[in-house]
Amino acid sequence: MRIAERLDRVSAIDNHTHLLETAPAWDASFDAMLPLGLRSTSPAMVDAMHERYRIPADVQGAALIERATEARKASRARLGPERFWADHLDATRTAVALVNQDFPEGTDGKRLRWVPSATNLMHPLPADMLKARSPGHDKDIGTAQASLKRFLTEAGLKQPPADLAGYVAFVEKTLDRWKEQGAVGVKFWDAYLRTLVFEDVPEERAAALYERGRRSPLPREDYLALQDHLARRIFMAAGARGLAVHIHSSHGVPPFLRTMESDVRNLEPILTDVRFFGTQFVLIHGGMPLVEYAAYLALKPNVWYDMSAMPFLYPVPDLAEAIRKVLTFAPEKLLFGTDVSTPVVVGTDLQHVALSRAAREALSLALAGLVRDGVVDFETAVRMGENALHGNAERLYGWPPIP
Repeated sequence: MRIAERLDRVSAIDNHTHLLETAPAWDASFDAMLPLGLRSTSPAMVDAMHERYRIPADVQGAALIERATEARKASRARLGPERFWADHLDATRTAVALVNQDFPEGTDGKRLRWVPSATNLMHPLPADMLKARSPGHDKDIGTAQASLKRFLTEAGLKQPPADLAGYVAFVEKTLDRWKEQGAVGVKFWDAYLRTLVFEDVPEERAAALYERGRRSPLPREDYLALQDHLARRIFMAAGARGLAVHIHSSHGVPPFLRTMESDVRNLEPILTDVRFFGTQFVLIHGGMPLVEYAAYLALKPNVWYDMSAMPFLYPVPDLAEAIRKVLTFAPEKLLFGTDVSTPVVVGTDLQHVALSRAAREALSLALAGLVRDGVVDFETAVRMGENALHGNAERLYGWPPIP
């Protein structure tokens, strides 16, 4: 309890959110598709709706959702977007939230900081064979290529360059522009679309594949080889520009994600390659459920462990147990995070209230257990908690300490 009281006053850097996503109108059928921690009936979500908008405790169910939705709408109208989010961040004791989205609109480079998707740069050619793998991939790759089209337009191009060298030059200029627009890292969510194995494909082969793929769709394995080369070039270029590389490194949304391909251990050849030691890699969602493997990988000097998504996938006691493993292996690498995203009842801010509380509670519980078991003393545990909440992220991104 004493640790929780101390850490409750500490502001956090939330390393991974989709906070600015526009939520579709809530449909009761969404509940059946979501983990228990995200459902509208979750006690944490119900409490957030009651407390954030001061709705009487006897209002429950659909009436509660309706009242909270109207209260949120009124608050946004009264405060305006900028003040609304500042008020929300203050209420959740969030100093900075990293926002994952394709474009920087809505971020401010201060409390809402941008992490664009590098996966959008991985599909420069017609991808018929990739899309054919599943209906979900068809939609997702189509969305990625639509975003890539806008990036090309912003670079003054009507289509991808005619050769690999030109495309890589475009990618590097895009990273420069993202950095100028306030990006603090880039995100790969390729675990949903392909394997996390990124082979070392020679430039000559990649260039030949790029040229051939412009004429006709590449077979899946050939397209993956081209992507392997591009990913490694982006890893290197991002590191040179001081952009952290965030990689989705856990299992994810069914039915199309393949668990063997999304296994965090597939990243080991990259994380162990001395050529990439200048790039800071963040294991988004902490390799869940392979928590211990990911925690061990975080012992590497350029690898960090992000706990986002785990606050809604694990109940608090289970999350505390997982966090304890990370604190035991690599306490200086643990990054606080929630992974707020849609679909969500009422709005992403209400989900953020619930998940931030769960994450804080689990962190405090894990630290208290380490003190109880004689692993660390009380003050060391508090410092570890402060670092997980913000100090480790400050070192990763080179930011000044939060007062």
